Amino acid sequence: MTPRIVVLISGSGSNLQALIDARSRNELPGEIVKVVSSSKKAYGLERAAQNGIPTHVHSLYTYTKALGKEDRTGRTEARRKFEIDLASVINKDKPDLIVCAGWLLILGPDFLKEIDQVPIINLHPALPGAFDGTTHAIEMAWQKCQDEQKPLTAGCMVHYVIQEVDQGKPVVIKKLEILPGQETLEQYEQRLHAQEHVAIVEAVQQILGPQS
Repeated sequence: MTPRIVVLISGSGSNLQALIDARSRNELPGEIVKVVSSSKKAYGLERAAQNGIPTHVHSLYTYTKALGKEDRTGRTEARRKFEIDLASVINKDKPDLIVCAGWLLILGPDFLKEIDQVPIINLHPALPGAFDGTTHAIEMAWQKCQDEQKPLTAGCMVHYVIQEVDQGKPVVIKKLEILPGQETLEQYEQRLHAQEHVAIVEAVQQILGPQS
Protein backbone atom coordinates (compact mmCIF):
# COMPACT_ATOMS: atom_id res chain seq x y z
CA MET A 1 0.00 0.00 0.00
CA THR A 2 1.48 3.35 -1.04
CA PRO A 3 2.24 5.63 1.94
CA ARG A 4 0.12 8.75 2.08
CA ILE A 5 1.76 12.17 2.48
CA VAL A 6 0.16 15.49 3.41
CA VAL A 7 2.31 18.57 2.70
CA LEU A 8 1.86 21.88 4.55
CA ILE A 9 2.95 25.10 2.82
CA SER A 10 2.66 28.86 3.22
CA GLY A 11 4.36 30.31 0.14
CA SER A 12 5.89 29.57 -3.24
CA GLY A 13 6.05 25.83 -2.73
CA SER A 14 9.51 25.22 -4.20
CA ASN A 15 10.12 22.45 -1.69
CA LEU A 16 6.73 20.97 -2.54
CA GLN A 17 7.88 21.04 -6.16
CA ALA A 18 10.99 19.08 -5.19
CA LEU A 19 8.74 16.38 -3.73
CA ILE A 20 6.48 16.39 -6.79
CA ASP A 21 9.50 16.09 -9.09
CA ALA A 22 10.91 13.22 -7.03
CA ARG A 23 7.57 11.45 -7.29
CA SER A 24 7.58 11.87 -11.08
CA ARG A 25 11.04 10.23 -11.14
CA ASN A 26 9.74 7.37 -8.98
CA GLU A 27 12.10 8.47 -6.21
CA LEU A 28 9.48 9.40 -3.60
CA PRO A 29 8.23 6.48 -1.50
CA GLY A 30 4.71 7.80 -1.18
CA GLU A 31 1.89 9.75 -2.76
CA ILE A 32 1.06 13.37 -1.93
CA VAL A 33 -2.66 13.13 -1.18
CA LYS A 34 -3.25 16.73 -0.04
CA VAL A 35 -1.51 20.09 0.08
CA VAL A 36 -2.68 22.36 2.89
CA SER A 37 -1.76 26.06 2.75
CA SER A 38 -1.98 28.70 5.45
CA SER A 39 -2.44 31.31 2.72
CA LYS A 40 -4.87 31.41 -0.18
CA LYS A 41 -2.25 33.39 -2.14
CA ALA A 42 0.48 30.73 -1.87
CA TYR A 43 1.82 29.81 -5.31
CA GLY A 44 2.31 26.29 -4.01
CA LEU A 45 -1.44 25.81 -4.43
CA GLU A 46 -1.00 26.35 -8.16
CA ARG A 47 1.87 23.85 -8.24
CA ALA A 48 -0.36 21.28 -6.57
CA ALA A 49 -3.29 21.97 -8.91
CA GLN A 50 -1.04 21.61 -11.96
CA ASN A 51 -0.15 18.13 -10.74
CA GLY A 52 -3.64 17.01 -9.83
CA ILE A 53 -3.07 17.15 -6.07
CA PRO A 54 -6.09 18.18 -3.94
CA THR A 55 -5.59 21.38 -1.94
CA HIS A 56 -7.07 23.03 1.12
CA VAL A 57 -6.57 26.55 2.50
CA HIS A 58 -6.52 26.80 6.29
CA SER A 59 -5.90 30.41 7.27
CA LEU A 60 -5.40 31.60 10.83
CA TYR A 61 -6.71 35.02 9.77
CA THR A 62 -10.16 33.51 9.29
CA TYR A 63 -10.19 32.66 13.02
CA THR A 64 -8.76 35.94 14.33
CA LYS A 65 -10.01 38.66 11.97
CA ALA A 66 -12.89 39.68 14.22
CA LEU A 67 -10.69 39.90 17.33
CA GLY A 68 -8.78 42.91 18.57
CA LYS A 69 -5.03 42.56 19.18
CA GLU A 70 -5.61 43.23 22.86
CA ASP A 71 -8.06 40.32 23.17
CA ARG A 72 -5.48 37.78 24.30
CA THR A 73 -8.00 35.31 25.67
CA GLY A 74 -10.03 35.37 22.49
CA ARG A 75 -6.95 35.04 20.29
CA THR A 76 -5.61 32.14 22.35
CA GLU A 77 -8.91 30.32 21.99
CA ALA A 78 -9.04 31.14 18.27
CA ARG A 79 -5.54 29.71 17.82
CA ARG A 80 -6.58 26.58 19.69
CA LYS A 81 -9.61 26.09 17.45
CA PHE A 82 -7.47 26.75 14.36
CA GLU A 83 -5.07 23.98 15.39
CA ILE A 84 -7.80 21.47 16.24
CA ASP A 85 -9.58 22.15 12.94
CA LEU A 86 -6.29 21.87 11.03
CA ALA A 87 -5.67 18.47 12.60
CA SER A 88 -9.18 17.41 11.64
CA VAL A 89 -8.60 18.43 8.01
CA ILE A 90 -5.36 16.45 7.88
CA ASN A 91 -6.67 13.39 9.73
CA LYS A 92 -9.42 12.94 7.12
CA ASP A 93 -6.72 11.98 4.59
CA LYS A 94 -5.25 9.34 6.93
CA PRO A 95 -1.63 10.34 6.22
CA ASP A 96 1.39 8.20 7.03
CA LEU A 97 3.59 11.30 7.07
CA ILE A 98 3.05 15.06 7.39
CA VAL A 99 5.69 17.27 5.76
CA CYS A 100 6.02 20.96 6.63
CA ALA A 101 7.61 22.40 3.49
CA GLY A 102 7.75 26.13 4.10
CA TRP A 103 4.86 26.15 6.59
CA LEU A 104 5.35 29.37 8.57
CA LEU A 105 3.09 28.78 11.57
CA ILE A 106 4.04 27.00 14.77
CA LEU A 107 2.21 23.71 15.25
CA GLY A 108 1.27 23.86 18.92
CA PRO A 109 0.27 21.28 21.52
CA ASP A 110 -3.41 21.21 20.56
CA PHE A 111 -2.49 20.22 17.00
CA LEU A 112 0.16 17.71 18.03
CA LYS A 113 -2.23 16.02 20.46
CA GLU A 114 -4.88 15.61 17.76
CA ILE A 115 -2.40 14.19 15.22
CA ASP A 116 -1.25 11.36 17.48
CA GLN A 117 1.07 8.68 16.05
CA VAL A 118 1.66 10.29 12.64
CA PRO A 119 5.25 11.50 12.17
CA ILE A 120 5.57 15.19 11.31
CA ILE A 121 8.74 16.63 9.80
CA ASN A 122 9.76 20.22 9.16
CA LEU A 123 12.36 21.80 6.90
CA HIS A 124 14.34 24.49 8.76
CA PRO A 125 17.02 26.60 7.03
CA ALA A 126 19.58 26.27 9.82
CA LEU A 127 21.60 23.60 11.60
CA PRO A 128 20.48 22.00 14.89
CA GLY A 129 20.65 24.51 17.73
CA ALA A 130 21.28 27.47 15.42
CA PHE A 131 18.61 30.13 14.91
CA ASP A 132 15.73 28.06 16.31
CA GLY A 133 12.24 29.49 16.04
CA THR A 134 12.92 32.20 13.47
CA THR A 135 11.88 32.65 9.85
CA HIS A 136 15.04 34.73 9.27
CA ALA A 137 17.62 32.00 9.82
CA ILE A 138 19.14 32.35 6.34
CA GLU A 139 19.77 36.07 6.66
CA MET A 140 21.00 35.70 10.25
CA ALA A 141 23.59 33.06 9.34
CA TRP A 142 24.88 35.04 6.38
CA GLN A 143 25.02 38.26 8.40
CA LYS A 144 26.83 36.58 11.31
CA CYS A 145 29.55 35.44 8.92
CA GLN A 146 29.96 38.95 7.50
CA ASP A 147 29.98 40.56 10.94
CA GLU A 148 32.53 38.17 12.44
CA GLN A 149 34.65 38.11 9.27
CA LYS A 150 35.42 34.42 9.53
CA PRO A 151 34.06 31.25 7.88
CA LEU A 152 30.77 29.97 9.25
CA THR A 153 29.34 26.48 8.91
CA ALA A 154 25.61 26.86 8.30
CA GLY A 155 23.05 24.89 6.30
CA CYS A 156 19.63 23.35 6.74
CA MET A 157 17.94 20.37 8.32
CA VAL A 158 14.78 18.33 8.24
CA HIS A 159 13.71 17.41 11.76
CA TYR A 160 10.81 15.80 13.57
CA VAL A 161 8.26 18.29 14.90
CA ILE A 162 7.87 18.38 18.65
CA GLN A 163 6.39 21.01 20.95
CA GLU A 164 9.76 22.78 21.30
CA VAL A 165 10.13 24.77 18.07
CA ASP A 166 12.89 23.53 15.71
CA GLN A 167 14.32 21.26 18.41
CA GLY A 168 13.06 17.85 17.28
CA LYS A 169 15.48 15.06 16.32
CA PRO A 170 17.13 15.78 12.94
CA VAL A 171 16.41 13.39 10.06
CA VAL A 172 18.69 14.96 7.44
CA ILE A 173 21.34 17.67 7.86
CA LYS A 174 23.01 19.55 5.01
CA LYS A 175 26.02 21.72 5.87
CA LEU A 176 27.24 24.69 3.85
CA GLU A 177 30.22 26.91 4.50
CA ILE A 178 29.77 30.67 4.22
CA LEU A 179 32.88 32.74 3.62
CA PRO A 180 32.90 36.47 4.43
CA GLY A 181 32.68 38.70 1.40
CA GLN A 182 32.51 35.82 -1.09
CA GLU A 183 28.81 35.89 -2.01
CA THR A 184 25.70 37.99 -1.60
CA LEU A 185 22.85 36.99 0.65
CA GLU A 186 20.83 36.13 -2.46
CA GLN A 187 23.59 33.81 -3.71
CA TYR A 188 23.75 32.03 -0.36
CA GLU A 189 19.97 31.70 -0.37
CA GLN A 190 20.11 30.00 -3.77
CA ARG A 191 22.77 27.56 -2.57
CA LEU A 192 20.78 26.77 0.55
CA HIS A 193 17.48 26.30 -1.29
CA ALA A 194 19.14 23.82 -3.63
CA GLN A 195 20.22 21.77 -0.60
CA GLU A 196 16.76 22.07 0.96
CA HIS A 197 15.24 20.49 -2.14
CA VAL A 198 17.57 17.53 -1.76
CA ALA A 199 17.15 17.26 2.01
CA ILE A 200 13.36 17.18 2.02
CA VAL A 201 13.26 14.29 -0.46
CA GLU A 202 15.96 12.37 1.41
CA ALA A 203 14.06 12.79 4.68
CA VAL A 204 10.87 11.32 3.22
CA GLN A 205 12.89 8.45 1.76
CA GLN A 206 14.48 7.73 5.13
CA ILE A 207 11.20 7.73 7.03
CA LEU A 208 8.99 5.87 4.55
CA GLY A 209 11.63 3.53 3.14
CA PRO A 210 12.62 2.75 -0.46
CA GLN A 211 10.30 3.46 -3.37
CA SER A 212 8.11 0.41 -3.97
